[in-house]
Amino acid sequence: MGLNISTVIFIIATVLAFYLVPRPAKKPVLLLSSLLFCFYLDPAALAVLILVTLLTYAAGLSIEKTEDERSEKLIFTAVISLLILILLAWKFLPFLHSDLSSIVLPVGLSFYTFQAISYLSDIRTGKQAAEKNIISFGIYMTWFPKLISGPIERADSFLSGLKDVEDSVLFDGSRVIKALSFILWGMFMKLMIADRAGIIVDGLFAEPEKYGAAMLMMGSLFYTVQIYCDFAGYTDIMIGISVLYGIDLSQNFNLPYLSCSISDFWKRWHITLSTFLRDYIYIPLGGNRKGRFRKYINLMIVFFVSGLWHGRGLSFIVWGLLHGLYSVLEDLVKNTRIGFLVKSFAGRGITFIAVSFAWIFFRADSLHQAFVYIRGMFTARDSDEVFFDMIKHMGSSKTQLIILIVSLVILIAAEIFSYRKGTLIPGILEKTGEIRRDTVFLVLAVIILIFGVYGDPGIGKFIYMNF
Repeated sequence: MGLNISTVIFIIATVLAFYLVPRPAKKPVLLLSSLLFCFYLDPAALAVLILVTLLTYAAGLSIEKTEDERSEKLIFTAVISLLILILLAWKFLPFLHSDLSSIVLPVGLSFYTFQAISYLSDIRTGKQAAEKNIISFGIYMTWFPKLISGPIERADSFLSGLKDVEDSVLFDGSRVIKALSFILWGMFMKLMIADRAGIIVDGLFAEPEKYGAAMLMMGSLFYTVQIYCDFAGYTDIMIGISVLYGIDLSQNFNLPYLSCSISDFWKRWHITLSTFLRDYIYIPLGGNRKGRFRKYINLMIVFFVSGLWHGRGLSFIVWGLLHGLYSVLEDLVKNTRIGFLVKSFAGRGITFIAVSFAWIFFRADSLHQAFVYIRGMFTARDSDEVFFDMIKHMGSSKTQLIILIVSLVILIAAEIFSYRKGTLIPGILEKTGEIRRDTVFLVLAVIILIFGVYGDPGIGKFIYMNF
């Protein structure tokens, strides 16, 4: 899914269809829209999506109806194992065998597989009743704004919100304002910052041996910015689009780069994934209830799984284990004399640097490339080539860099203001006075239209589509 004209036309057409059809047909329109969207992206992926949806729906009903504990456990274990096997097979068979390298991960598989696992786990523990309406359940599994990159929604909140969707009306001013607040801010992050930074990042990571230490360090910081603005921007856009249909998605980011520690970072970054890992892996493993050593083992397992979930290469495993190591070190020092390192201002600086360093492994095409990049950051001699000539060689320009820096200044100022207010930027925009809000909307729209990055076939796509 990219930010292109066909996506915009699809959204407009389906929003109109949703509000024009009779009330009983609204949910079927939502489900059909999602299935058509997935078919447009990849017909083969639609087949996998339908298979997983039907399997999870049937398993949920069976687990709820089965009174025998042994049979219930057997059904649950078998289906969960099958879901994990499907996910692992698609992710790692191409990595293990070169003849299978052309196999592409079905769009959204990582996200809706975790949704299915959480749904079945909650039914088994009694936290969630099995959904009887297959259309409602189908929307929960396939809803197109969250299909490719989440959020990983919990069934209780999503399905309860879906009960009122038939009462949504087209000309709801508060809904439109909320939608615009999320969409415009998300597009600012994506088109003004993420895609512009990505041009430089791609150039540096493609040939790290050609650049000096200062350029490589700049590239690491730019990727830190890029992945945040890309993923958080995506989430805001999709939250806004969903609001147009009367559906509320979970917020996935809460100013993560203002975190004072790694544990704080994971409460603010990809929130629906981190809460999934906490509730369905860390706590069942024993959490922190079985002593400090066992707690650290559990943390490493959780972040190992996080690395596996994100990608096929060893570099993703290293990225995950680095965050596990960070978490262990934080726990070791937080109640000591050097506890200030994971608190307040010092903690924010150290956390940002640690997270930025780990992102190098996440971005690199291989573990080898990551080490080449890192070695260059600390040993490479700075090039004699003029800075802006190097920027031009990467596909950017002086003007584009200035626009990027100005946009970053706006983002940083807005996030600090948001942090102090205790409300995210879209929420602030939504509640701002009419004249001021409409002015901000207009300014954002004009800036995005004039200065947004467009045209390149690779631009407009979202990073987390690959996971």
